[in-house]
Amino acid sequence: MFSRRQFFQTGAAFGSGLILANALGKWTHAQTTPTLLDAANHPKFVNSLPVIKDLGLRVDLTSGNSVSNPVVVSVKQFQQNLLGTGFPDTTVWGYQFPGLPATYPGATIVARKDTQTNILWHNKLPKGKTAGHILPLDRSTHLAKPILKTLDKGFIPIVTHLHGGHTESASDGEPEAWFTQNFTETGPMFVKRTYTYDNDQEAATIWYHDHALGITRLNVYAGMAGFYLIRDDNEQGLIDTGVLPKEPYEIEIVIQDRMFTANGELYYPTTVDEFYEPGEIEENRVTVQAVTGVSEVPPITPPTVLPEFFGNVILVNGKAWPKLEVEPRKYRFRFLNGSDSRFYILKFANNMPFLVIGTDNGLLPQPVEINELLIAPGERYDLIVNFNGRGGEQIILQNFGPDEPFKGLGVGDAADPATTGQIMRFDVNLPLSATPDATVSLGTSLRPDITPLIPTPGVSTRKVVLFEGLDEFGRLQPILGTLADGSLTWFQPITENPRLNDVEIWEIYNATEDAHPIHLHLVAFQIINRESFTGTVTEKLQPQHDGSVGVGGILTGVVLGGDTRDPEPREQGWKDTVVALPGEVTRIIAKFDRPGPYVWHCHILSHEDHEMMRPYKVI
Repeated sequence: MFSRRQFFQTGAAFGSGLILANALGKWTHAQTTPTLLDAANHPKFVNSLPVIKDLGLRVDLTSGNSVSNPVVVSVKQFQQNLLGTGFPDTTVWGYQFPGLPATYPGATIVARKDTQTNILWHNKLPKGKTAGHILPLDRSTHLAKPILKTLDKGFIPIVTHLHGGHTESASDGEPEAWFTQNFTETGPMFVKRTYTYDNDQEAATIWYHDHALGITRLNVYAGMAGFYLIRDDNEQGLIDTGVLPKEPYEIEIVIQDRMFTANGELYYPTTVDEFYEPGEIEENRVTVQAVTGVSEVPPITPPTVLPEFFGNVILVNGKAWPKLEVEPRKYRFRFLNGSDSRFYILKFANNMPFLVIGTDNGLLPQPVEINELLIAPGERYDLIVNFNGRGGEQIILQNFGPDEPFKGLGVGDAADPATTGQIMRFDVNLPLSATPDATVSLGTSLRPDITPLIPTPGVSTRKVVLFEGLDEFGRLQPILGTLADGSLTWFQPITENPRLNDVEIWEIYNATEDAHPIHLHLVAFQIINRESFTGTVTEKLQPQHDGSVGVGGILTGVVLGGDTRDPEPREQGWKDTVVALPGEVTRIIAKFDRPGPYVWHCHILSHEDHEMMRPYKVI
């Protein structure tokens, strides 16, 4: 609907007039931008991958705990080396578990199916007039109003969401259930301090991260994310019998892109000239005036939210371009794309194949062999990589995803091969231990076949739409809505209200130029198919959270292409995040089996923070 330029920089500096952070996190105007880290010449494959288990950062909660005796996990500010030996430490935010240091990423929680865990997430970030967010905060976005009363005193809202968890509503980490330091202030949806996780789901790679309204992108960028692994009898049996690799050959890997100043601090772009083409904002503002009839569009002052973020430094488990020494055997890697906007297309430089054994919410019935993997923000894939017969090799994991919004496979240029086109390196130089190699291979049975869900009789198919509009300032605003109502913001009345235990089909029409990873809280769903469509998006008035109006849309004249295709073999398991491609309707089916309010949204964090998120309620 609207144009944009590639948002990716490798140079030393941007334009003038940015907002810079001092050591205390307060933000002031500056005449020049900082010198940025030279990503192209930054050392690569020198520092070792931080292996979470080897660092003593797996927290065993498989025996469970009670509500009266929760694990207290604090969110703190600290320094951690992200860029490698010889480079300064970086100020980050992260989670601290009892008896462990605060880390980014946070420690991995290991839970057991049907064994309840209880966690009190405690906000222990610095507060006071000399404190504040370590990243620039745009107050014009949809932040809960009470927050504005205390931000100048350094009070920061957080709330933890267990992404992929089959969780009660009160413990889901709903965006307006936020709380500031020591629970001084709480959001309108806040229910309780201690969260209960029933873990009544299959073994899976899920994760926890911050989800506070309008500030998720910044809190996650600052470091607030970690793995949460659920075990069950089936998976444990596969490990115990040697089918799947056991420790130390099971390793979590989270990939995130970042930008840094030359002195090692996180950098986050905040001015329109770092994203928009020259003159584009002016054209957008004319459109806002024409559609809304307002006499004057308010000016944009930094720091401002931007539609997407693409960094030029790749961090894996919180370390820039690391290496991992491995034995010539099979390894199990649990991959997570924890980036803001970046889609990765992962491939080994030697084109070696690997096996997908699991999706977001559990194991596949049998492994699927591929040699490249598309993984969108929020998605997880459980992989087996076989290094047998490769002793002495150094194998680079590459990325062929774009340095701009993803529009589909084969569309656009691949990532910069000098920077974001490289992820990490595997050095096959360790001697083979006496532990027998895992036996998993093509054809191995990992679980019983997954029974397709059947929609509840009489329940209508929901038809939801992904739009791209303009907010009251003329900034691009990705937004959700329905085929009947058009675009809808977060605060408008709920349109998705499944009945308890109903099984529903959702059709997700993507009327934008880009792909979006759509995530539903609470449920694990199955992908039914995808199909092209055509239609017309007509501009309409779009209410904004502050009472102003921007430009939204309504999709009419939809004609289906008749070219339905099944999900990719690697997607034919339980999912909670699905890639919705532009110009296509993506169909999913899910059972809504817990009551209460939840949310669904795009998992491009910059999108969900700028209205591409909607509440839904199981009634």
